[in-house]
Amino acid sequence: MLKNHYDTVIIGAGPAGLMAAIQSFHPSKKILILEKMPRPAIKLRLSGKGRCNITNNAEFHEFIRHFGKNGRFLKYSFSVFFNKQLLQFFENRGIEFKLERGGRYFPQSDKAIEIVDSLLGQIRSVSIDLITSIQVNAIKKLTNNRFKIEITSKTSKSVITCFCIVLATGGKSYPGTGSDGSGYQLASTLGHHITAVSPSLVPLITSGNIAKRLMGLSLRNVNVSVLSDNKNTETRFGEMIFTDSGVSGPVILSLSKMVVHGLHKNHRITILIDLKPALDHKKLDQRLLRFIDQNSRKHFPALLKELLPQKMIPVFTDLLQIREDKQLSQISAGERKKLKLLLKDFRLEVTGHRSYDEAIVTSGGVDIGEINPTTMESKLIKNLYFAGEIIDIDADTGGFNLQAAFSTGWIAGNSIKNSVKNQMQF
Repeated sequence: MLKNHYDTVIIGAGPAGLMAAIQSFHPSKKILILEKMPRPAIKLRLSGKGRCNITNNAEFHEFIRHFGKNGRFLKYSFSVFFNKQLLQFFENRGIEFKLERGGRYFPQSDKAIEIVDSLLGQIRSVSIDLITSIQVNAIKKLTNNRFKIEITSKTSKSVITCFCIVLATGGKSYPGTGSDGSGYQLASTLGHHITAVSPSLVPLITSGNIAKRLMGLSLRNVNVSVLSDNKNTETRFGEMIFTDSGVSGPVILSLSKMVVHGLHKNHRITILIDLKPALDHKKLDQRLLRFIDQNSRKHFPALLKELLPQKMIPVFTDLLQIREDKQLSQISAGERKKLKLLLKDFRLEVTGHRSYDEAIVTSGGVDIGEINPTTMESKLIKNLYFAGEIIDIDADTGGFNLQAAFSTGWIAGNSIKNSVKNQMQF
């Protein structure tokens, strides 16, 4: 049953909002969580393909590096509530974790719902109200240090008031889960600046039909570089996959933020794939010569089969324009050089990116300069707090973004609880 007034209202029942609610709990205070979707934590349920990559075992400074220049904002949050504390938080409630490739932690059960159920169980155990299918239309700061929140349910409109608000509405990625960017509008009407938002950790679209021909092919242990107006901006090593319209996979997603920003500035963006990063040009040439000498009577496809996945062979044959019936003994030095260069410099021109529907996170959000990093409280409006993806912080794949959501939620909730304790001492 919805009451007219609460001490704290948390808008958004994702990982940041649920953690903020749990951590802000005080037996003398009334807390309400408002969620626009029919169920709480829908995006968390889907995270990690339903397995929930909850955090990463990277060291403190390496962890922060994954957030780029805005990572500094998270130094205090991570110094107080980091990966070990997060795992311990759930382990104390009976969940076991396992460490996988890339330092990624998952529940031992491989079920994200286990994390969701744990959070919701804690919400219920302390009688925090959680109401779903509620749209927050407007927030106003009143002169009596209260907030007025205008809400709409399926059947009615109403108004509630509160002393504290936590905005944990997420960004714009996966809007079908509730993250439709509405939180930015609420923050903006309260006077906060929203830095430009764009999809991040998002698949890329490439020109031509090469990606479609290679659709479904996964490449491991490759170097992928981003060229912006023919200047190399960044290189990552790892795994990628071809899709029907371009490229995706961990390496591509990690580079996508830079690519999207470049495209929005009308830069020419090219993806350069080094298929043989363990071999420099000289060693690769020696390998080609050795195979040719030892298999001189075989035809050209035999050499490609030695070097490439089967699906790439027809593509290379077309790009190199070397006849399939040509014997290796007839391969010229020039043709060998073209092959070597293609193996070390396989290029795809990027023409766009997929929509927010396929973006894992959002780049941009509430300006970090307007938020106190030690409390998550607004520097502009007292008792207004932020947590999670609504803030202008985003990182690579690997559990980094979920850790940030939980950590900022923990800090916001703890700050509210401490302010309650301080008030009771006077």
